[in-house]
Amino acid sequence: MKILLALVCLLAAGVKPLCAQKAGDFGAGVILGNPTGAAAKFWLNDSRALDAGVGFNTDLALYGDYLWHSWKVLPQPSEGRLPVYLGLGAQIMDSAHNNFGLRAVAGIAYWLPRNPVEIFLELVPVLRFSNNDGVDLNAGIGLRYYFKRS
Repeated sequence: MKILLALVCLLAAGVKPLCAQKAGDFGAGVILGNPTGAAAKFWLNDSRALDAGVGFNTDLALYGDYLWHSWKVLPQPSEGRLPVYLGLGAQIMDSAHNNFGLRAVAGIAYWLPRNPVEIFLELVPVLRFSNNDGVDLNAGIGLRYYFKRS
């Protein structure tokens, strides 16, 4: 997984600048934490996006969220952008109990100034519905590369 993250960073360093967070922009990358796996984001407009992921920890996890971003909560750096975001979503885990859960996402992201790359950190409480109902706290750090539209 570390090799994949390093390759994505090297690829991102050599591409043309792209202003992300526009309707239709799509990013894909990796997230390390719980769950660890692939992560994608599709922007609906300049403040709302859909994200989805596939995690491969001890169980397979699939999730999707609707996210609201704010570019004004934190002071912005001199280069790059620093939004915070909140979201709601769902998660399905293939485990012995076939868990279904509702997710509440809170995160912060940093957009690199001259590269189409987003680095993010998020905390995600998950309310599980299964034979073992309960609450889990997921967390992750990740990186997404945004592909240029034609």
